[in-house]
Amino acid sequence: MARRPAFGRGAAQARIRLGEGLACDVEHQDRTLLVDQPPSEGGGGAGAAPDELMRASIGASLAMGYRLWGARLGVAIDAVEMELTCEYDVRGQLGVADDVSAGWQSVRFDVTIASDAPEETVRRVVETADRLSPMLANLALSVRRVHHLSIVRASLRAKERTVP
Repeated sequence: MARRPAFGRGAAQARIRLGEGLACDVEHQDRTLLVDQPPSEGGGGAGAAPDELMRASIGASLAMGYRLWGARLGVAIDAVEMELTCEYDVRGQLGVADDVSAGWQSVRFDVTIASDAPEETVRRVVETADRLSPMLANLALSVRRVHHLSIVRASLRAKERTVP
């Protein structure tokens, strides 16, 4: 791909149809997703809210990236758990305060990875996956990112699960 960049380029498309209230049908190639706001925000609660999907997309993409980059770098990643917490101020999206961003102010990633590999190699996997993550690259640079990584021994984790 370095010599023939066209092989690396692509495009993706979604078709969105606003239905009843705020509910949207989102069509991707072979699947349809229902997106809606909760009743507390004027929707019907018929599907996941856009902000839930964004957190899910970023978190799942990173977890997959850790496993994939682990495989590429020869580091076994046995399990990944993540909590993704976003801070926001609705005054921005409501146009109440011009000095407040309409989006997230910060996002915190609390990641726990189970692996028997040396800590420095697991950290290298995470740093590589984060640096090359297309989902993180799509986040505005103004969003403050806080990363916290815990590494647990996979062999110890397996023993903990078998103790009654």
